[in-house]
Amino acid sequence: MTEVKTKGVNFRGVLAALERLTDKTTVERAIAAARGPAGEALRSGEIVAGGWYPASWYASLLEAIEITAARGPAIIRELSREAMRSDFSTIFRIISLFVSPKRALDNATRVMARYYDGGKISVEEARDGYVRFRFDDYVGFDFRMWDDLIGGMEGVLTSMRVSTPRGKVVSGGQDGDAHMVAELVWRK
Repeated sequence: MTEVKTKGVNFRGVLAALERLTDKTTVERAIAAARGPAGEALRSGEIVAGGWYPASWYASLLEAIEITAARGPAIIRELSREAMRSDFSTIFRIISLFVSPKRALDNATRVMARYYDGGKISVEEARDGYVRFRFDDYVGFDFRMWDDLIGGMEGVLTSMRVSTPRGKVVSGGQDGDAHMVAELVWRK
């Protein structure tokens, strides 16, 4: 299978969120710590918002952030929530005024296409305050990327003014897993 591609806006969004939640120095240290082709591309400014890059590059950035921010793995989900809230406060704000949280999550495939090229999403169960997703064929994802994905969904719900959205992995969602089943719960 082919590795999923992630859009450059993901890199930009998580770095902007990192700067908002920490400082510019932490962002610079994370970019300096990113390994391999991702690190080279980040340092040379080759990653642009509209470009598509291997998922492993984004995984490399998330790993560098976790290491340099010194706040443990929870920072990944926190940054994703913050980045998605920022997206929703601009791009998706009008949509969120007319769509229920359940309907927004039911239409996750269209939203995900903005951020990832590849993979399949299905909604296994949905009702008010609950949705269970299955993600398949997300080749190249590691546990940080899965946590980033859940954090993004929590951020969408927060932007839609729901209370205490919480996501959890039911199966998969670890290093090397190309699939994950996740549940999200919330209160209105």
